[in-house]
Amino acid sequence: MSIINIELGNCVKVFSKNASCTNCADICPEKVITYTDNVPQVDSSCTECGLCLGTCPTEAISLKSFDTLEFIFSFLEKEEHTIACKNEIPCLGILSVEHLVSLSILSVHETLTLQSCELCHQQLTTYVSEANYLLDALQCGKSITLEQKLEETKRESVEEQSEDRRAFLQRLSLKGAIKSKVEFEQEVQSHETRTLSQEDSANIRKKELPNKRKLLYMALKRLHKIDEFKLIEESYLSFISQKRIEQSCDNCSICYRVCPTGALNSDKRGSKIHFDALSCVKCRLCHDVCEPDAIKLEAFNTKSFFKPKIDELIKFNVMRCNECANFFTYQGGEVICPRCKLEEEEAKELWGIQ
Repeated sequence: MSIINIELGNCVKVFSKNASCTNCADICPEKVITYTDNVPQVDSSCTECGLCLGTCPTEAISLKSFDTLEFIFSFLEKEEHTIACKNEIPCLGILSVEHLVSLSILSVHETLTLQSCELCHQQLTTYVSEANYLLDALQCGKSITLEQKLEETKRESVEEQSEDRRAFLQRLSLKGAIKSKVEFEQEVQSHETRTLSQEDSANIRKKELPNKRKLLYMALKRLHKIDEFKLIEESYLSFISQKRIEQSCDNCSICYRVCPTGALNSDKRGSKIHFDALSCVKCRLCHDVCEPDAIKLEAFNTKSFFKPKIDELIKFNVMRCNECANFFTYQGGEVICPRCKLEEEEAKELWGIQ
């Protein structure tokens, strides 16, 4: 039975058929994550390495017997400076760049040391590089070092690593034994193709921030204010972005309707589009659904971390339709919305009226 849990209501891939996010499948070393009608499926051969957790922008993926946030608070409480794979954590690959930045800022030590295993070392190398770049831009005097954990014996096989992780997670769950009936039902469900439930659909509309972003908020509040801010190239940050919207935008409203965190939003009349950079998780879903390709990424200003604000990206001339009284983007001519105009044209065609 897989201990990987995917909350479909939070999965970016589920939000739209045009979603391009395949982070979890791309990073999986065993290639056991696939998609059926955009719904992620995890094969029973999953080794539970946890690398998919660290790369998911919305924290839709989790381990059933391990809480990342609880681990982080426990680590900070102990005032330790080193985190090693399989030492109170299944694998360091579970931690994202946001987690690492927050851990470093909140730690009492100037340097946070990570000891990665062979499986996650490459991923952590990229994460640590990005985290250190941002920590330097924030001028907080903190840094992260990465070293590969030495094995006592020769290189372990994938099966042995998997067994170690399973044993570790099993020890975590000894506090509450699972009844055989429940375990059986979970086993059956884990082999069935998952589909969207009503609960999943409801979660899609919640627009909640992932816990790692809330943790970052907490960490940023503890930073000293700086006088000089820095512009960071958009390609240097994987978990947050700054955007602009070009005039080719047709105000279809899809971008802010599908945004999983509400970073993009509008007013009741749909007359403008606002953007909250600190709520953006850079899932790129808004870019995927934008037909005129009007949403563009810009360099990120570190000022947003210290003085967050809501940006007005674009404003529209909105009027009430003379037919249905709904608001629509007016572009001149008759004051009638596109839907009513289409219905009018279809009626004329039906009755042979030119």
